[in-house]
Amino acid sequence: MPSNAETALLGLLSETPMYPYQIEKEVVDRDMRYWTELSMSSIYKLLRKMETLGWVRSNSEISEENRLRKLYEITPAGTKQLKKRIKDLLSEPEHIRWQFDLGIYNCDLISPLEIRDALLRYRAKLEENISGYKDLEKFLIASGCPVHRLAVSTRPRYLFRAEIEWIDNYLKNLPKSL
Repeated sequence: MPSNAETALLGLLSETPMYPYQIEKEVVDRDMRYWTELSMSSIYKLLRKMETLGWVRSNSEISEENRLRKLYEITPAGTKQLKKRIKDLLSEPEHIRWQFDLGIYNCDLISPLEIRDALLRYRAKLEENISGYKDLEKFLIASGCPVHRLAVSTRPRYLFRAEIEWIDNYLKNLPKSL
């Protein structure tokens, strides 16, 4: 079963064969570092691994600069693994560990006023993030982004709104002292 990073790479290669530097450019252009585990160094390592597994194949060629380069493409076996992993990802919720929870769990070590101040700053940052994702959505719509890819930019807004709702409720019930 492909890892999350391998799934991201297979997904990109399912669109079109690519050179590793093209993959890196797509990762950067699509802000995939925010929602995948891909880094420049991991791309090369994972491509070699997936080639060994038979999920991708490469064709070597000489570039115009007289350098050897590899063009990677997904294989039928890779497509099969990708589809299976997509179904699994879409059907199983994952438990997320939030560093925020460490703060809440131990917030009795600071005053309610400090808690309130910190949570209001956090809430303001969530509002900023929502605004940023709205701008991104407008850009993606204008770019003709397919709806399933647009969803990656709209989903965080719903998560941030839910977090704001939780913060507002928590602040209403925050006692004067802990």
